[in-house]
Amino acid sequence: MQFFLYTRTTQEKGELLNTLDNRSLTASNFNPLHPTKIVVHGFGGGRNLSPSTDMRKAYFTRGNYNIIIVDYGSLVKEPCLSQIEWAPRFASLCITQLVEYLQYHPKKQVQPEQIHTIGYSVGAHILGLVANYLKVGKLGRITGLDPTIFFYMGNNRSRDLDHTDALFVDILHTGAGILGQWGPNGHADFYVNGGSSQPGCAHDTIFQTLSCDHTKVTPYFIESINSRAGFWAGPCSSLFSYLIGWCEPRDTEYVLMGEHVSHNARGVYYVTTNAKPPYARGFPGKSRRLRRQTSLTKS
Repeated sequence: MQFFLYTRTTQEKGELLNTLDNRSLTASNFNPLHPTKIVVHGFGGGRNLSPSTDMRKAYFTRGNYNIIIVDYGSLVKEPCLSQIEWAPRFASLCITQLVEYLQYHPKKQVQPEQIHTIGYSVGAHILGLVANYLKVGKLGRITGLDPTIFFYMGNNRSRDLDHTDALFVDILHTGAGILGQWGPNGHADFYVNGGSSQPGCAHDTIFQTLSCDHTKVTPYFIESINSRAGFWAGPCSSLFSYLIGWCEPRDTEYVLMGEHVSHNARGVYYVTTNAKPPYARGFPGKSRRLRRQTSLTKS
């Protein structure tokens, strides 16, 4: 398991961080004045695979960041799923070591509260476990990208990601109830297109379709980093009400989903996307009212 640091000056070639040697961070391009993101991929992922590569590119398009990719690909390789019983705990202990390395570094110190962590699939649960081992402080933010339901295979009794694991926990659901957990688990849970089935994911086999629903969460989040339109989500009393169009939130109730979510957001939100990029539809409040007024006038 390895930690690779990427900055705007080292976008193509990550710097391997040795958490047992303070000189490693000192000699690196890590800048404690820049926002720090720790990214944890899902099952079968890696630092040189999407979505890790696409996420780095999106952040560096926006500005200066310390992006640390946690590469634990060697711990969980197909076709074996049995590693999920022990690998998340092992990975979370190592990530805790990384967080404390940054927390107590003599020259480039960053507190846990300043760190934004992003986990996809099983990576979301791994970040949730970090809270169990961090001795002092709490992670500032955990973004869970469709936390997997398969984390509970076998005898795994570890706690899943929930709102107690960071100062702010936001979760995006795209394959909920199938490959992803249904929730809600965070301070703010966003159910995209209802949360279970995504437009543009109809494939020849059911496995391909379900896999697409689960993985579609990453391009949504990545687009949110630089989107001008934004993924505006509104609260709704139930999924049924959302699906039949009964929800009409006030303009002040909408919140942005993704990178720029308000840390004051609380509860369950629903958002609709386009089937193809750009996925974000922008702010729906005013246009929805105008459509409704037009239909009433015609009737």
